[in-house]
Amino acid sequence: MRDDPAVAQAFLLLAALHEQVSEISDKLLAAERNSRNLRSRGTAHDQRRAAELRRDLYEAHRLIDGLHRRFPEVRPGPTTRRPAATVAHQSVRPTRA
Repeated sequence: MRDDPAVAQAFLLLAALHEQVSEISDKLLAAERNSRNLRSRGTAHDQRRAAELRRDLYEAHRLIDGLHRRFPEVRPGPTTRRPAATVAHQSVRPTRA
């Protein structure tokens, strides 16, 4: 496989976008916590900030999806997952006395 500078750049951009998603997610959690605070009853500023962060988060995910479409080589590999119903069923088993 030949080294493609565009693919290498896509990997770097994806890493930066994933870091941005993580930072935005942390800030969004804090803003939502503030907006639900019973003492402040969530100021309009907190609610606007949370909405702005959600838009930023959606935009970062849109850019990540676009890179995956443009450069299929940078897509993460498939993961093996068990269906949720199977996991839930196996984790709770009745015990007999």
